[in-house]
Formats: sequence, C-alpha cells, structure tokens
Amino acid sequence: LFDDIDIPRRVSASASKATAMTELVAWLDAQRIDILHTHSFRPNLYARMAGAILKPHLGIVAHYHNEYADKWHGEALVLERRLAGITDVGLAVSDAVADHVTSGTGLRPRVLENGVDLSRVTGGCRSAGRAHLGVPEDAQVVGLIGRFCDQKGVDTFVAAAMRLCPVLPKARFVVVGDAEDQKLAMDLRQRIEVAGFHDRITFAGHTEGIADVYAALDQLVCPSRWEGFGLVVAEAMAAGVPVVASDVGGLPSVLGGAGWIVPPGDAAVLSTAIETVLQDPVIRARLIADAKVQVARFDWSASAKRLASVYENLRS
Repeated sequence: LFDDIDIPRRVSASASKATAMTELVAWLDAQRIDILHTHSFRPNLYARMAGAILKPHLGIVAHYHNEYADKWHGEALVLERRLAGITDVGLAVSDAVADHVTSGTGLRPRVLENGVDLSRVTGGCRSAGRAHLGVPEDAQVVGLIGRFCDQKGVDTFVAAAMRLCPVLPKARFVVVGDAEDQKLAMDLRQRIEVAGFHDRITFAGHTEGIADVYAALDQLVCPSRWEGFGLVVAEAMAAGVPVVASDVGGLPSVLGGAGWIVPPGDAAVLSTAIETVLQDPVIRARLIADAKVQVARFDWSASAKRLASVYENLRS
C-alpha cells in the first residue's frame, strides 16, 4: 500500500524519477507484492508507473479521495489517462469523486465509502473538551474541524461567525486544525481582532483528544469549497453532533438528509443555517436522530470487509 506518506519514505527526495521508479520496482519485486494499492494524487501516479512494469503478476488498485482539478493538467493528466489502462480496480470515496475521475481519466471507479472508527470519536468528555478548547461550560459551541486552507472554507466560517456574534451572546466559534495556510490564518486573526471578537472566535490548532472535542460541540460546520467525502462530517454524525455542510462533492451523500446543506462560500446563508440549527431544539433532535441511522453504513469493520472483498476478487 502506498500513500502520500509512504512515497517519500521509500524514495529519497533527491532521487531522480528514473531512480525512484527503479527503487519502487525492486522493492515490490523483492517483497513479492501481489496487490499494489495506491492512494490520491502522487502515489496514484508514481507507484502505478512502477507497478506497470510488474504486470500482469501484480494487481493494481488506485484509490481516489478527492477532486484533483487543480492538479490534473499537462503531463499529470496525460499520465493519469494512460495509467487507467493498467489499473485493475479503481476506487472512489463517493459518487461525486467517481464521476470526477471518470470524466477526467476515463477510468470508472467503484464507490467505496470511508469507514469511521467509532471508538475514536465517541464517548468523549464534554467538560474536558470545553476546557481544552477554552470555552465556557454554558456556551453554545460551534466548531469547524479541518486544515486552514482555501478548500475548507475557514474564511466563510469566520465571516458567518462574525455576523452571529452580536446576536448570539452565548455562542463561541472554534476552528480545530493545523494552519496549513499561514497567511490565511494571520489574515483571519487580524479581521477577528479588528472586529473585537477575539474572545468569541478562536483557533485551537491541532488536538489529539478528538472525542472530547466532538463532545464539546453543539454543532459542526463544514463549509468546504470542495470535498471528496468529508470524514469529519461522518465522525460528527457518529458523535451525535448536528451538522451544517456545503452542497459540494460527497458531503450531501455522506449526510443522507441528516444535516443542513448550504451553498459554498455564502457567509450570509451559512450564518442563518447555523443560527437556526443552534436555536431550534426540534431541528437539532431530528438531525441527531437521522444521523444515528445514516452513520451505521460507515461502520469501520463493514468498510474493511468491502475492501477485503475487492482484494479477494482481484486475486481469484
């Protein structure tokens, strides 16, 4: 299995492309690998190019987790289209990603939705989570969990929060995640400071105690501009947290009607949705109940069994 972490470990950064492919082929052959399972943009290119040399003895599974319109151009797209011909099985985390891959490469992936490790996201301590996030016990806590980057719509979340701070005095808005885009983080901090909401809208950074974080939230917001699946949405559903999410990619199918859907990039509409879900106990109860039904299909063991079936059919 090769993903974005494995590739740099297997091949030194200074290696040429030819050397990199040679090292990968040698490793696959020496380990007597039967099935090569690659993930996302770079490994789907590099590892499959190496694997192609060992065909037909090596089965190749290419897994797509997001939309790659920002990367699929020029030589990369040409390679993707050529490698589709030696790929035995394509997998996509949602119908939206499957359609995207087919339209871009001609490969027709089957959909294998991500699984959720329920033990990782449930059973958290609300008090501990709120203490970690630095919010009062009696606050209404709205959170965004994700990287600081354009994709995750953190700027839209902050803009919506700034609209709501004057009208929801008990509300606190928290972003949990690494600041991948440092400039964006600095710009948003400045906007919050100028508006005087530094104690109402906070950035918690990365945290390991994710179950406590979900327990601390009254609502999860996922205002992404694009999203292949939306694992945090499935995790929030499992943890019993109502969700407001963008109408993009795989998010609507993950929610399955058990969340409030809004257009991406519209802070005004997002703020209305956040306020409605936060203030209406009937809507909140319905979303939580519906989510408990929907999230059952993301059971970790069931997802693993579906993947095992792919492997078994490939080698039968």
